[in-house]
Amino acid sequence: MLWVILDSVTAELTSTALPASIDGLEFVMISSTASAVDTEAPTRFRYQQDGQMIWGVYIGDTVSVGRFVGRRDGDTVTICFAHRPLDGSEIVLGTASSELQRAEDGTLRLFETFEKNGATQTSVCIQVPASTDWNLLDIASEGIPAIDGAAFVLETTTASVVGENPTRFEFREAGGIAWGTYSGDTVTTGHCVGRYRDGVLDEFFVHHVVASDATLLGDSSTRVQTRTDGRLELVEDFVLDGVVGYSVCVQAS
Repeated sequence: MLWVILDSVTAELTSTALPASIDGLEFVMISSTASAVDTEAPTRFRYQQDGQMIWGVYIGDTVSVGRFVGRRDGDTVTICFAHRPLDGSEIVLGTASSELQRAEDGTLRLFETFEKNGATQTSVCIQVPASTDWNLLDIASEGIPAIDGAAFVLETTTASVVGENPTRFEFREAGGIAWGTYSGDTVTTGHCVGRYRDGVLDEFFVHHVVASDATLLGDSSTRVQTRTDGRLELVEDFVLDGVVGYSVCVQAS
């Protein structure tokens, strides 16, 4: 009889426990105070997770292409995002905080708080089976000079000493939204997403630091310039974990 009770308790704990990782999980929006939700084609989010690092993509009824990066702290998921509205209006940058919860039926949900047009908004997303239909690259470039598919290496920074294996950044771009990955001597891996406009790339980024074993979130404003030798350079002013910094990256040959 005792093992029956224990099995029942274990099953209950398992059904209400939250997963240690949401890597590969997908959610669709079922309600939002910021816009009407199209029940036939709601915005869909695909999350990736590595340690505390979060990143992913989204697309749906009001969004033609979207990307996000962030960090998970226990049940709280903080993301920074960039997306192009389906109506063709200006790219949206923002931040949001979600609480990961499990409903009584065992379904995972994300209860999100974000800001839109100066007002606090809320939304609810629910986990759904994964989809293979993610046509996020079928959008024309917005004219970022040769940045789609380009790689850059860190040349100088106030945040650390640049070693023999400098941080390397690899970028993609679609619809004016740029995103990428990076790694190097001080960073095991990182993800960034942002918006290019008038020669400036405004970004959010998250990375895992080798020395401190910490996962840090930051934001930056980067001027995309051309050197006399024809290579592009990224001149960046950033804020990382509350600390202001400066760096220069040069296009890899």
